[in-house]
Amino acid sequence: MRLRIVATLALMLMVFVSVAVLGLGGLLAWNLSSGFADYLATRDLERLERFATLVSSYCEARGGASALTNGSIDMRELLLDMALRDSDLAAAHPPAIDRPPPPPNGPPAARAPPGAPPFFGRFDPARPPPDVTAPFGDRVAIYSAEGRLLLGPELPNLGATVSEPVLLQGKLIAQVRLLPAPPLPGQVEIHFLRRQYIGIAAFGVSLLLIALASAHWLGRRWVRPLLAVQDVTERIARGEPGVRLAERPGDEIGDVIRNINRMAEDLQRLETARRRWIAEISHELRTPLTVIRGEVEALVEGVRPLTPRAILSLREEVQKLGAIVEDLHLLALSDLKALPCNFGSLDASELVRRVVHRFERQAAERGLTIELQVPADGPVTVHWDARRIEQLLANLLDNSLRYTDPPGRIRLSLTATESRVHIDIEDSAPTVKAADLARLFDSMFRADAARGRHSGGSGLGLSICRAFALAHGGDISATAAALGGLHVQVDLPATAVLHT
Repeated sequence: MRLRIVATLALMLMVFVSVAVLGLGGLLAWNLSSGFADYLATRDLERLERFATLVSSYCEARGGASALTNGSIDMRELLLDMALRDSDLAAAHPPAIDRPPPPPNGPPAARAPPGAPPFFGRFDPARPPPDVTAPFGDRVAIYSAEGRLLLGPELPNLGATVSEPVLLQGKLIAQVRLLPAPPLPGQVEIHFLRRQYIGIAAFGVSLLLIALASAHWLGRRWVRPLLAVQDVTERIARGEPGVRLAERPGDEIGDVIRNINRMAEDLQRLETARRRWIAEISHELRTPLTVIRGEVEALVEGVRPLTPRAILSLREEVQKLGAIVEDLHLLALSDLKALPCNFGSLDASELVRRVVHRFERQAAERGLTIELQVPADGPVTVHWDARRIEQLLANLLDNSLRYTDPPGRIRLSLTATESRVHIDIEDSAPTVKAADLARLFDSMFRADAARGRHSGGSGLGLSICRAFALAHGGDISATAAALGGLHVQVDLPATAVLHT
């Protein structure tokens, strides 16, 4: 079963979103599980530093280091003061360290009530004190510089605790030790992670729903033109090159649609050219065949006597038919990139002179003159197929002789550079319409009546010229001539290599 684009797109988006959510959720859960314990440990260290500072302040206010051993400082008092500093009550009740407590033998008003914790009247006895059994108080103790326990619970050996020095006037008087917090209880951790997983799952389901909605929207936007493309290309494959797609600007699908429309136009043009080619080729072949058949039937039936003149007439028609077949064969070889060429060194100036000499008498008979311009500073050595280039120039001169009104002129000029050779053939009126210049070298194409009213020729000569030029790695083009007719420009490399 083949999935449609909408289903494929939705499935891909769901897979990508699921992988992203699972990866993000797993990373978040791992980070919460490991990072929360690190956060607690860091917070304990900060509290331990503050507690060491608090102990130092109390010692300074109560007689020095001896306050830790003579009962002037109570561990419960320190922890409660520390708790108040860490709680929200700290803002409303400034800590005792901001104003050092008076000594134990101070005025009665400054002393704590009998039985109350020794806070020296700085806190309201009616307010419940913070819970001094918090985990921090159970894990912290004050030791002497020599390691003897002074205040607080007995802690394990030094390697299992972290410590912070208590300094008084730059001198070590004690140290506070803290037992690291135990790992989070299993149930607490599970409950915390469960809540995170529920949130991640809800977020993931939301993303999946968004992905499905996006896939539906994208499917409507993309699939509709693609279905139209599928329908049109199927119709083109069935032989309907005239169908077109509605243009769609902007995106890549629009580019595909424009390319398909151009392809359809080219196919339609090629189909039209193919039909025209078949019709015109059949016409070109039918004309000499009809003449030959009529001549032969006349000879067979005795209407026309078998004379040398009749045989010469038959030979001329056979030669015309052979020339058309040979031209078709050359064009077929050119289309197959198999046009044979035998390259060799030759003088391009001498080749041009030889071709022009062949057509001088024919031009004079038609009231035309041929002008030749070649470099006067010596031979132009090239590496060409002399037979193919000679045929190319002969076809061009024959075309000019055929379609130039007398009295007229034909000018052939040859110029050369170190690597290129340019041959220009210009003739006088009439000329060719500008719209027909681009199609002048198409097979079987004849221009309008201005240059196509004369009979003769198969319409393949200029196509063969282009095939020979391309086979040498060159090019051929046509423009309007300054003399009033057609200007054909042949551009060839001095050293040609067969192009396949």
